[in-house]
Amino acid sequence: MNEFKIDFFELAFLAEACIPPRPIARTMFWQHLTDIYWEQMTEDQREHMFEWLNKNENYKRSLETNEDTKMFHARFDPDSQYMVYTEKHEKPFRAYLFDGRYWIKRNTWIMEDAIIKVEKNNKSL
Repeated sequence: MNEFKIDFFELAFLAEACIPPRPIARTMFWQHLTDIYWEQMTEDQREHMFEWLNKNENYKRSLETNEDTKMFHARFDPDSQYMVYTEKHEKPFRAYLFDGRYWIKRNTWIMEDAIIKVEKNNKSL
C-alpha cells in the first residue's frame, strides 16, 4: 500500500467529512481511523481528535445509532482505555472497553476467561 503523510488537522477535517453513515469509501476510512490511524497518533492527538469530533453535531447524531461511530468513540475516549493482562501473554494489551468487552481492534476482542487483570490506562506506556 502507498502511504501519504498528512497534517493532523487535515486528518481531523477528513474525519469530519466521513462521520457515518456515509458511502463505503468513507466508511472504510472511518474504520481505519479506529484500527490503523489511532495507533499512529500520539496520546495528545487522540485526545484532540476525540474532543474535536465530540463538538460536531453530525458526530453526536451518528453516535446515537451508528455502531462504527460508537466503536470509534470507545477507541478514542481517554476514559475507556485499559491495559489488559492475559494468562498467555507476558505484555499487556492496550485495549478499549466497548459493549462489555475489551477490544484491541474493531474485529478483535479479548476473551473474558483469558483475562487475569485489568488496569485503567490514563496515558500510553
